[in-house]
Order: sequence, then C-alpha cells, then structure tokens
Amino acid sequence: MKNAWFSTKELLGVAGLPKTRQGFDGRARRENWRGRPRSGGQGRGLEFSLESLPAKVQRALTQREMQEQSAPDYRAGVAPSPSEADPLAAWMAIYRQFLPEERDNVISLVMREGIEKFMTRLGIAPRR
Repeated sequence: MKNAWFSTKELLGVAGLPKTRQGFDGRARRENWRGRPRSGGQGRGLEFSLESLPAKVQRALTQREMQEQSAPDYRAGVAPSPSEADPLAAWMAIYRQFLPEERDNVISLVMREGIEKFMTRLGIAPRR
C-alpha cells in the first residue's frame, strides 16, 4: 500500500469510524492507535498508522486504493517490461481484475489465515 499513515480527515467515517473529530479522537485514544504529528501540514493534527487501525478499516482503505489505481493495458504477445515482471506488480494486475466481492474474499482470507497459509493454499512454498 502506498500510504501507511492517514490523517484524521482521511479516516472520518471510513468503515464505521466516527464521523466527527471528537468521536474519532476518543476512539483512537481508547483503542490506542499509533499516531504521529502530521507532516507538512498546518496545525497540530495527527496521522495514524494503517497497522494500528481496526482490520475492517484496513480492508476499506486497501480496497479504496486498489479501486483508485488504473487498470493495466493488456496486449497479447508483448513481453513484460522489467517493472511488470515484479511479482507485486503481477499480483496488483490480477487483484484489479477481481470483482469487489472477490476482493473482499481474498482480503478476508489473508487477514484470517495470514500470508503464509494463503501462499500454501495457492501451492507456493514459503521462502525460508
């Protein structure tokens, strides 16, 4: 994911989070989300680590980013460029082809079982 830190403004109302700053700040304190002073902005705002947010919010943010990325241009018989040969780029191209429900299922599987079990189910031996 490109963005690992999100401002309060970006997170308000996402996946059931409070829609007001006061409600949001209270929940962030109660659930001990990892925050840091916002960089490059005015004021005293915070931004929060994706990893410290609830799983439902992480999934929603990941889905939003996936949907915002443009689909690759597929052409038969064209050799991939070095950047397209990257396994992450290949995975992103495959992921973008899923229907929204299929994306939810893949994310749920990975979140539930972990990446190692996911790779094993795909028949890919984990690297040691």
